[in-house]
Amino acid sequence: MRIKATIKVTFKAMRAQWKQLLLVYAIFPLLLSLVMGYFQKDTFRPEVSLDKINLTIVDEDKSKSSQGFKELFQAEGIKDLFNISEKGDYVITIPKGYEDNLINLKDMDIKVDEKKRVSRTNEAIVRIIINQYGESLTESLIISNKINEMTLKDKEKLFNEVTNSINSLGAKSALKTNIIQGERTLSSFENQAASMMSYMLFMMIMGCVGGYHLDKENGSFKRLMSTPITKETFFNLDLLIFFLSSFIYGLIYVATFRIAGLAFKGTNPMNIIAILAAQSLLVTSLAGLMIAFLGKQNSNIIIILSMYFEIIFGGAFIPIKDITNKVFALLTRFAPGNVLTQAYKNCILFNSFQSIIKYLSIMILISIGAYAISILKVKIKWEE
Repeated sequence: MRIKATIKVTFKAMRAQWKQLLLVYAIFPLLLSLVMGYFQKDTFRPEVSLDKINLTIVDEDKSKSSQGFKELFQAEGIKDLFNISEKGDYVITIPKGYEDNLINLKDMDIKVDEKKRVSRTNEAIVRIIINQYGESLTESLIISNKINEMTLKDKEKLFNEVTNSINSLGAKSALKTNIIQGERTLSSFENQAASMMSYMLFMMIMGCVGGYHLDKENGSFKRLMSTPITKETFFNLDLLIFFLSSFIYGLIYVATFRIAGLAFKGTNPMNIIAILAAQSLLVTSLAGLMIAFLGKQNSNIIIILSMYFEIIFGGAFIPIKDITNKVFALLTRFAPGNVLTQAYKNCILFNSFQSIIKYLSIMILISIGAYAISILKVKIKWEE
């Protein structure tokens, strides 16, 4: 009955303040994101051109087959993505006996050595091209061995067709597939929506803590504490109000951006709900920790300081990707809302539960720890 009454009171209070809620959690962040996103849109615009991957090819076999392999990187459509030089970032070594192994259909290894860590994506592209070229070439040789009975003219015709197919379709298609899969990036508005939620997180905590202290000041707290109810139960009922309120606030925020078409388009609703639930648990537990240990003034100081830190280093108001200062870049790693921001970004980018489960787990673990500490404090001494 107490839980049911608490839920009714919470929703009744929200209905009475619906204009203020829409202003704070819908209109204000939407307008701010539109302005910030507009001025930052060039920063988050996908690149229209790719830097070439620098390669050095060492040919220890010096055969026709190894020469054909080197010509692969000069093929139309491929040469625009690679630069062959003596000082490449990746050294590809064609071992001696390469052609003999090809003819006899034996296993062989073409070594790819990275001089220094440049890009995991580039390394993967190089290896994929080599692997698929080798597989395609081996398949063509197997087929050729099986059709030895054909006339010389037919053999030459077939060989030319297979070689052209390998060079123009096999490696080129494999390369395009892997590049396209890595091109999904956040727009400036999607980045704003994900990053600003961490700022709104502190707004929610401030609202929860402020509502608790308002009840104390108007006498509602004392009247409730005078009833036959334990401190732990009363504290948990407060946390229930915090959870319901923060969940609805977050839902309003996400729905606003989705309806406006700026972010969260096409994302799985269940993934969004999972993040909102974990986020609400985090708000609830942190707000509970503050009302268990701190007074109104100290709570406000901590929340405001955290909010300012998030504004400066959280990425919503200052694009982190443009910052070159090492100290500033280091401090961005400690922005308190990073976990929540990354959860929303991964949800938008990958739209899978697996991509957000790490961040959900972190938020839940923090919530459990904060609740355990605060409820222990309430049991020992609270509001006496």
